[in-house]
Amino acid sequence: MDAVATAHLTRARELHRDSRWEEACGEYAAADVEEPLGVEDLEAFAEAAQVCARGDEAAGLLRRVFDLRVAAGELDAAAQVAFWLWWVLLNTNQLVQANGWLQQTSRILGPVTNPWLKIPEVMFERTTGDRSRAGELLGAIVRENSGEVVPWALSMWGQTLIDDGRLQDGLDRLEEAMAVLHDDGLSPRVTPWIYCAAVRGCCLARDFARAQAWNRSMAGWLDSLSSLGGAYLGNCRIYRSRLMCLGGAWPDALDEIAAVCDDLDGHTGWICGHAYYQLGEVRRLRGEWDAAEDAYRRAAEHGCPIQPGLALLRLAEGDADAASAGVRRALTEVTSRPERIDLLKAAVTIHLEDGKIQAARDAVTELEEITAELPMPVIEAERSAARGELALAEGDPAGALPLLRRAAGIWEDQNAPHEVAKLNVLIGQACRALADHDGARLQFTAARRTFERLGARPDLAVLDRIGAAEAGTHGLTRREVEVLRLMARGKANRAIAAELHLSERTVHRHVSNIFGKLGVDSRTAAVTYGIKHRIVEMGTL
Repeated sequence: MDAVATAHLTRARELHRDSRWEEACGEYAAADVEEPLGVEDLEAFAEAAQVCARGDEAAGLLRRVFDLRVAAGELDAAAQVAFWLWWVLLNTNQLVQANGWLQQTSRILGPVTNPWLKIPEVMFERTTGDRSRAGELLGAIVRENSGEVVPWALSMWGQTLIDDGRLQDGLDRLEEAMAVLHDDGLSPRVTPWIYCAAVRGCCLARDFARAQAWNRSMAGWLDSLSSLGGAYLGNCRIYRSRLMCLGGAWPDALDEIAAVCDDLDGHTGWICGHAYYQLGEVRRLRGEWDAAEDAYRRAAEHGCPIQPGLALLRLAEGDADAASAGVRRALTEVTSRPERIDLLKAAVTIHLEDGKIQAARDAVTELEEITAELPMPVIEAERSAARGELALAEGDPAGALPLLRRAAGIWEDQNAPHEVAKLNVLIGQACRALADHDGARLQFTAARRTFERLGARPDLAVLDRIGAAEAGTHGLTRREVEVLRLMARGKANRAIAAELHLSERTVHRHVSNIFGKLGVDSRTAAVTYGIKHRIVEMGTL
């Protein structure tokens, strides 16, 4: 190799070791122009391009490496290169090309037993819903092999178990993968995958304390790098943004995810979709609805699911029908337990806002069924919050209060201020329904302070509507106003229950609450009070 090529190559290797992959790509390319790189340096060049999200360049380089390995009879090494080329194509949404490449690889290499080429089979089994078979394949890879394929398989295994509802088993596998990463160190294209799988798995399992700990470890690694560009590192930053959002650092979360989306602009792949979905979530929480809708649209263009985020956006915009339709459709497709929990939580809120009590009951019932044996505290909080929200809507504030307070306490321990503030609002409504106006005021004030600090404009608007409704309905909830108006039309409890799709017991509870709040002791007196104070308009009788 001549002096110029040698100088470029020496510099490229140094930059690669220093994790300065963009610069390394330039030096590798310059050396390759002077004199074609040897197979080891060519593969290093491909790795640097892959980490930098230079997908087409990485694919071309990997094909060159593959051909060189095959020509040299190094079929096992060629099989591993074939996996990385498949992975590059998959992550840039070139699904047809990826599957075609696997077929070509099989024809060229014949029956090769390299464990990396078992990963596509695992992905197929997970995609088709056969998680048991996927777990068997991954367990065999872990038991029978060594090297970087083991932590990779452990990470996939952990996520597969979590998707199947086996949360602790899944977290244990992820813990093993992280131990390998910390003890041995891994290559630049494997390290981000392990970090992202670990943090994502913890988020799905609702183990946010562990997610935050691993996120701090990941942040230390990310902050040591000279550049954070590319899809590989961008995927890590998506989860960093999500945890910032959970902890109440919304401006930081927005800055982080906006930077990722800017960096990935013009790229394709599922990582881009997840980045835009997270951007949509932060924008929605802040009340930036047009920007949120644009982010969800771009997420969908990259093949990323956009529910329940879009449904909650529609609810905030006042279109409960579209919100309900969106979340119902998503529930027909999603089989992963953790992802169904997110959808069911949203469904409860949406159906209650839309007055569909039975649909909300059905969602709560399924939520309880699929979480009954999941011991995570946050899952208990989500289950209690949904049950409490439903009890409040059914006119049972006394039953709702302990459930809502339990949920708020757990979220407080998780340092999740927005979740706590949303529960403060529900607790305040329950206190108000029980005529504890001082307690209600304290809860609403606490919620308002948090919402103002976070910049949660939609939640502040909800609080304002609650205050306005309190002033105009003398403390009656929306459902109680509906019952009172039907009472004014002469309907008995059974007829009211049929019209509102409630049980007679629930209607009886609403009637009792109306009597207590209005200080009356008969239906006639309640209707008279409602007409006198314009809760019931004469034109509706």
